[in-house]
Amino acid sequence: MNEHVELLVPVRANTGLNLCKIFLWVVTVLLALLGFSGILGLLPMIAAVATGAGAYFVGLRVDIEYEYTLTDKDIDVDVIFAKQKRKHVTEIDLTKLEIMAPLRSHRLDGYAHRQLKVEDYSSKQAADKVYTMICDGSRKILIEPDERLYKAIYNAAPSKVFKD
Repeated sequence: MNEHVELLVPVRANTGLNLCKIFLWVVTVLLALLGFSGILGLLPMIAAVATGAGAYFVGLRVDIEYEYTLTDKDIDVDVIFAKQKRKHVTEIDLTKLEIMAPLRSHRLDGYAHRQLKVEDYSSKQAADKVYTMICDGSRKILIEPDERLYKAIYNAAPSKVFKD
């Protein structure tokens, strides 16, 4: 099996972070204007640089996308910040997959008592499109596959993947 499927899933923008970013940029501009006027010496310019850096880093967290890349029996998950920076976050080995089912599926009831580490790589929008993957006996991974990715995962582990 030589499957290669890629999928980009944009994460819903966090309104609070977006407002924080706008607020920090406004404060940065006001402090820079105050610094250029010479009032209070150099202190407003230092504060303007600090708030500008804060606004930049908050801005990276506002626009996030997850990229799922399935190659053979591995799914690599990367996070892309502001369409500029990419970071590899995890790898899912489908040979160690115990079950994959929709988030609220009755098939996951047997796993409810387990203490699992939850990793959410979904868009955080529509819960009906989110699937739960139980891997390695210790990880609960939430992803949002499209039809192509779902079929590729199903082909890799047909007895462990359910659509309900």
